[in-house]
Amino acid sequence: MLDVLEGNERSQAAVARTGMTLVWRGADAGNPDASAVRLLYADRQLSDEVVQALTER
Repeated sequence: MLDVLEGNERSQAAVARTGMTLVWRGADAGNPDASAVRLLYADRQLSDEVVQALTER
């Protein structure tokens, strides 16, 4: 699993080369920039519980 900020094009391009799939998109909790969006990618399907655990900060 990988997570990157939505505006980070270089990181998103690197993730795209891995073949991982976007599994979650949401606010980057704890980031001082309230408009920051975090993207979570995975190489397999994740349960809702796992996604929640990975995205709560």
